[in-house]
Amino acid sequence: MTTRTRVAVFAVAAAIGLVGLAACNVQSNQGTPTPVAQQQQAAVAKTAEVKDLGPVLADDKGFTLYRFDKDTTEPVVSNCDGDCAGAWPPVIVQSEDVTVEGVAKELVSTYARKDGSRQLVIAGHPQYRFAKDTAPGEAKGQGAQGVWFATTPDGGKAGAVAGTGVVSGLGTVVTGPEGKTLYRFDKDSAKPSVSNCDGDCAKAWPPLVVTTDKPTVAGVAPSLVGTVQRKDGSKQLTIAGWPQYYFAKDSKPGEAKGQGAQGVWFATAIDGKKAQENKAIEVTTSTIGNLGVIATDKDGMTLYRFDKDEKGKTNCVGDCAVKWPPALVTSDNFQVQGVDKALVGTITRPDGTKQITIDGYPQYRFSGDKLCGEANGQGVGGTWWATKPDGSRAGK
Repeated sequence: MTTRTRVAVFAVAAAIGLVGLAACNVQSNQGTPTPVAQQQQAAVAKTAEVKDLGPVLADDKGFTLYRFDKDTTEPVVSNCDGDCAGAWPPVIVQSEDVTVEGVAKELVSTYARKDGSRQLVIAGHPQYRFAKDTAPGEAKGQGAQGVWFATTPDGGKAGAVAGTGVVSGLGTVVTGPEGKTLYRFDKDSAKPSVSNCDGDCAKAWPPLVVTTDKPTVAGVAPSLVGTVQRKDGSKQLTIAGWPQYYFAKDSKPGEAKGQGAQGVWFATAIDGKKAQENKAIEVTTSTIGNLGVIATDKDGMTLYRFDKDEKGKTNCVGDCAVKWPPALVTSDNFQVQGVDKALVGTITRPDGTKQITIDGYPQYRFSGDKLCGEANGQGVGGTWWATKPDGSRAGK
């Protein structure tokens, strides 16, 4: 008989992205991993290519599989039950005799959940789907809450290990996976890459450690991304050869309290150079959730376009403009970063204010976005869309 994966679909109230998902109801289970049988008939999962993530695992219907950082591998324990399992349905199999196409069989096992069902395990990590993925090839759960990641064929985490964000007055900088600013250290070396920050230094400036030799950083040219081996044997992310660090006193995205510290620490620009103060920037870019690189204002707030507008004309006034505040400037003499300046202009609104346009389309913020990096307005009413750097609609 062909063994197939049965995935329960549950209704969820969780929002999509790095910010705003409902927290999981984390509990401990007394389950045990079960070794894979030697003779197996059909694959319950397979490898698949997902845009911007590369090869990941998918169930037999093509839906992306995920791993959860709050699970344990020794022993194998799933810590996702209750509401968590509603948002992240475990991948249930019907027997111990399972195979995964493209995965070494020694990495494949199963786990007995406390309800008696049996969950697929890859390299010690219980596997899940995301209930908001509605079609094969989607990976809306990637990076959610900083603990959910699509699973690679070797059981690792898929996707970018870092991205980009916006710091007011500095523009776009490189950020860690949770959105906090990354820094470079003038006492390090870029050619060759050498980190000279250890001990107490590394406590104040924690290095961004990665587990792969070929990391990716969304919004940064792949040719600039690499790693350096630290003295303790761990791998540290590098940008243009410069080792990358956090600053321990930065507590949230958008902060850069370490900028200029001791005259040797600087936020990292997307070309690997030192980020420089530039208060004239009004439009820049940031990596936002699974939307990719999106146009933002100078404070990192997502910019949107409205399907009912026309090039060079706004149709959002009155109550609409309260919910969707127009991105305004006081003059045409402003700077742009990460977006082709030729695409950026302004229009005069009915009240006489100047509104930014990208590729002719008026730009707005969303009143429901409270923090930089949020995109709660994406798809609202089927007419509002985050703006890509070329002016097109994200997710369309």
